[in-house]
Amino acid sequence: MRKIFIYKLLSFLVITLNSFQISQQIDKIEIETNDGNIFVGTIIKETDISYTLETANGNKIEISKNSVTSLKKLDAIYIDGKIRRADKNNSLYIFTPSAFPIEHNKSYCRNWCIFFPSYNRGFTNNFSFQIGGLIFPGMAFQDMPYVISGKFSLPNLGPAQLTTGMMYVSIPSTNFGTGFLFGGGTIGNKFTHASLIYGFGYFRYESDWEFSEQPIMVFASNIRLSNRFALVSEFWLPPEIEDFSVIPFMSSLRFIGRDFSVDFGGFFEIGSIGESVPLPLLNLTYHFD
Repeated sequence: MRKIFIYKLLSFLVITLNSFQISQQIDKIEIETNDGNIFVGTIIKETDISYTLETANGNKIEISKNSVTSLKKLDAIYIDGKIRRADKNNSLYIFTPSAFPIEHNKSYCRNWCIFFPSYNRGFTNNFSFQIGGLIFPGMAFQDMPYVISGKFSLPNLGPAQLTTGMMYVSIPSTNFGTGFLFGGGTIGNKFTHASLIYGFGYFRYESDWEFSEQPIMVFASNIRLSNRFALVSEFWLPPEIEDFSVIPFMSSLRFIGRDFSVDFGGFFEIGSIGESVPLPLLNLTYHFD
């Protein structure tokens, strides 16, 4: 039964990816000027005093260097002849990581469901790190659980990328900790992608450590709907589950801005979709350049 469910879920993810146009990723330059204008294109000429930028429709624009307040590389793809920005949140779904790394020296702050703020940073193009805390009203600071995680992304293998990492949650006042050791892969690009994450949970009490014997699997997908919106989903398959109607499922509509994004959705059980009101989900993310 478990194998049949996994096969159906993998088939669903592959069909979903294939049903959307995954176009060639392109590298463009984004220039912002001191009058608030933003230009996207390819620099075809540079002098001591100006840039000449060619836009997607072939127009050539000369921009004075004295007016430039920001110049940066923009990850984008072409869809129906239009440039669309890649999702800066491609290293993470709702809670589960993808195999895509946080790029070197890039970072973001995230507030997961209001109570879990975190800071995330890429130290190389392969290794990224997260630190955060679970903040609840009325809880003393010394009792607040803290979370650390690290992820190593391997080089691309054709259309796939692999990753391995760990997460650890500790409650200092109780000498208790728990976490997750994982490996996984992602297929697709930074616009539309899906991942399978496979790992084992572990627990610590004082100096005693215990690892679960059965694995946890997570299937996650990020499907871009438009330039500003994506549908992000996660299916969690806990060990030794017998009733598949209670499998945890998270889904959100993601608004994608230049540096800011919002996830709004809910927590479900597979069997309760359409029958009960889900628990609300709200994530806020801000990216630093």
